Amino acid sequence: MLQFRCRSLQLGLETCFHLGVATVVEWTGAEATALRKALRLSVRAFALFVGVSQRTVSNWESMGVLTHPKADTEALLDVALRQADEDAYRRFKSLLAAIGRSASLSDDRISRVVPGRCLVPSAAPGSSASAGPNGGLDFLPSRAGMLEAAQTLWVGDLDQEGWLQFDEVPASMLMAPMGRWLVALPPDPAGQTRHTRHVTAGDVEAVRATVRRFETLDHRYGGGHARKAAVAFLQGEVASMLHGSYTDRVGQDLFAVAAQLTYKTGAMAYDLAMHGTARRYFVQALNLAHAAGDRPLGGKVLALASHQATFVGEYQEAVDLARAARYGAGSRATPTVLSMYYAMEARALASLGDRRNCYAALREAERAFAQRREGEDPDWISYFDEAEFHDEFGHCFAGLRDTSEALTHTGLALSESSPTYRRSRTFCRLIQAGVHVSSRRPRRHDVELACATAAEALAMAGDLKSRRVQTYVERFNDQLASYTALPVVADFREQWHEALALT
Repeated sequence: MLQFRCRSLQLGLETCFHLGVATVVEWTGAEATALRKALRLSVRAFALFVGVSQRTVSNWESMGVLTHPKADTEALLDVALRQADEDAYRRFKSLLAAIGRSASLSDDRISRVVPGRCLVPSAAPGSSASAGPNGGLDFLPSRAGMLEAAQTLWVGDLDQEGWLQFDEVPASMLMAPMGRWLVALPPDPAGQTRHTRHVTAGDVEAVRATVRRFETLDHRYGGGHARKAAVAFLQGEVASMLHGSYTDRVGQDLFAVAAQLTYKTGAMAYDLAMHGTARRYFVQALNLAHAAGDRPLGGKVLALASHQATFVGEYQEAVDLARAARYGAGSRATPTVLSMYYAMEARALASLGDRRNCYAALREAERAFAQRREGEDPDWISYFDEAEFHDEFGHCFAGLRDTSEALTHTGLALSESSPTYRRSRTFCRLIQAGVHVSSRRPRRHDVELACATAAEALAMAGDLKSRRVQTYVERFNDQLASYTALPVVADFREQWHEALALT
């Protein structure tokens, strides 16, 4: 996080000051504890809000002035204080006075430097003035703020604005919006607006049908096939409807389906290795799901962000995101949705090598999946069927190097899956291929079987516009490093290079 901020400054990105917000000159455990109490958060909620472990927060509270947060954590504490409302700020000031730490609070009421964002008083949250490396990464409970932020992102994406090309957005930057979503109060009713366009339930159903079409195109042809069209539809038709007038019920459904298309567009960016852009879309989808009052849908967004974090190697953040999805959705999650949350957590834990907790999460996923009932699930979880369930288990067991279980579950996934999910079937085949050479002493036959399986995956992938598929192939190819002398490996690599030339 700190390195990211330093690079931002080195690149000459815009730096401004925000008047009217006090900051802490030197953070210690005492100031951090006072901030938690001022925000009226539990230790667990505050840890998620700031992006640290509960043990770290407990250590701050027990050590007080004798311990100092790390530099990157200080920056997150600054953000948490900056986002506090006036009542919370007054409580914070009083708590510091009570322990004799008032001097640690600056008197000039000018915030610390925030790289890449000009937070001048006239810039509304989510406005174009906040566009920059951090643009689109704020949780905004106000509908007006979130609509402006979402539209700023959609317009910037269509216009290929420079600030969106700054793609280094670490998963740690999702911890603050995740924490704020976890503790957010329910949204106000959607109500009527003063705009002339009247949105009906039929209009919302038309958007829902369009979302299903984009999902099919993404699964079948990859994220690069229709992503720009999805952004254009968001910026055109969906934005117009969100700014229209509607009943409370229609408004809830409209914000929910807008959240679905927004996270799907983010998933397309993730599939193209546009990871910073994807994370901005995920935060905007979280905002829209909150406006819809749909906690399980917000959890779905965090689960997708967890999936991405695992893929790029940010495993602990992936665990945090998956658990936050489950905590935030609570009892409103159906068994199928709950099983998906646990599967995302298990995938991240497998990547960490945490066998015990991974198995525990898999058991919970299996228990929840067995309790699903027909007709009770939201439409957005329909993809999580028997095939997807076994695919997730296959990924987890492959990560734990449990060859037998990995092959069993990937085989079940492939036998159950629909040809519509061409990309998922390709991933599954490549995981199978890697499992064949993941044992300590693979035999020549294992390498041959692995290459044959990977060759099937390449044929299955065809012209998929997916950078993720290429990454899966690259990772499998790395597993072949010790077997380059075998003709079968040379044959596979030749086929791979030919496939690359056609995409």
